[in-house]
Amino acid sequence: MDAAVYQNRINRVRAEMRKGGIDLFLVSPSSNLFYLSGYGVNGDERLLLLVLPAEAEPGSPQAEPGSPQAEPFVLANLLYKDQVEVLPVKEFVFWKDGEDPLALLKWEIEKRNFPAGKIAVEPQLPAFFSLPMAERFPQAAFTLGSPLTDPLRLYKDPGEIELIRRACKFSDQALAVVIEKGNYWLGKTEAEFCEELTAALRRLGVMAYGAIVAAGANGAVPHHVTGQSLIEKGKGLLIDFGGRLKGYHTDCTRTFHFGAPGVEFEKIYNTVLEAHLAAEAKARPGNLLGDVDDAARQVIEKAGYGPYFTHRTGHGLGIDGHEGVSAAKGETTPIAQGMVFSIEPGIYLPGRLGVRIENLVAIGREGPEVLHAFPRELKII
Repeated sequence: MDAAVYQNRINRVRAEMRKGGIDLFLVSPSSNLFYLSGYGVNGDERLLLLVLPAEAEPGSPQAEPGSPQAEPFVLANLLYKDQVEVLPVKEFVFWKDGEDPLALLKWEIEKRNFPAGKIAVEPQLPAFFSLPMAERFPQAAFTLGSPLTDPLRLYKDPGEIELIRRACKFSDQALAVVIEKGNYWLGKTEAEFCEELTAALRRLGVMAYGAIVAAGANGAVPHHVTGQSLIEKGKGLLIDFGGRLKGYHTDCTRTFHFGAPGVEFEKIYNTVLEAHLAAEAKARPGNLLGDVDDAARQVIEKAGYGPYFTHRTGHGLGIDGHEGVSAAKGETTPIAQGMVFSIEPGIYLPGRLGVRIENLVAIGREGPEVLHAFPRELKII
């Protein structure tokens, strides 16, 4: 992303801080820091913060260009000097091992005359930082910074959507390569399938860290933990997988069957597919996210499987695999251009079988762009 994109995001957050009466926003390594700066290195036991003061009141001395009282800064251990200097700020403060970074943080805030009556913190900031921090600023009211970033991250810009689109394309390609090995998988374990799928994604540049591979009756557990169960003829195989491409996620689920399926499996699969398509048809501006869930749920309930659809129809996605509001029952958020979310209804019969079909959609001006091209019809192997 261009540096101007990050600067614009920071400026928008600081403007919201001023409106909300928040003096400081302390952003630690997280998806929010990546969104605001492009810095995606994981945090560790060394305190690293992007310190954002609220936008200065128009006409105040702090609002003058170049005023140190108006400039965000980064606090980081000297170990990370070369890495953090790519962040889109002008001021950097480094501390060395053995020094007290919280004392330095307090001193820098006071030196810059930053108000610190209300401080927003990154939700992913570890407690071993946040609790001592509260002790160092006993007069401050602390709050989560989510309301500052979540509304912005809900609507992806064209660059973000393009990365998600490419990630989905590569995930389709990886799944096709692995599943086309067909009966090779009979007698292999869920873990072996997962390992090969993960490797195929990584060869395409998508960083993947595992998948839900559920053989047979394990498919009835929506978040089954991939293990040593065997892939067998006459049974289904549910695969829920994804990864990240340059910081943005893909997420997809397909359910296959080895050998001719029974009447019940086929009926359930066709019901889930019908529910999926009905939900997709509602994923357009002018509707609510709850309408997407209602459309899928009505199809499944009409078929008599309502009690076996046990989760929401979809979730937001972007830098995090699950982010923002969901396509869930009763959700009143209007669907709007720039949203990206999953559509993934499922039916799960405990101890017997499970079927889920998941695609991502990006909402355009006229309706949804389906980001996956892998066929949704039942593939019998």
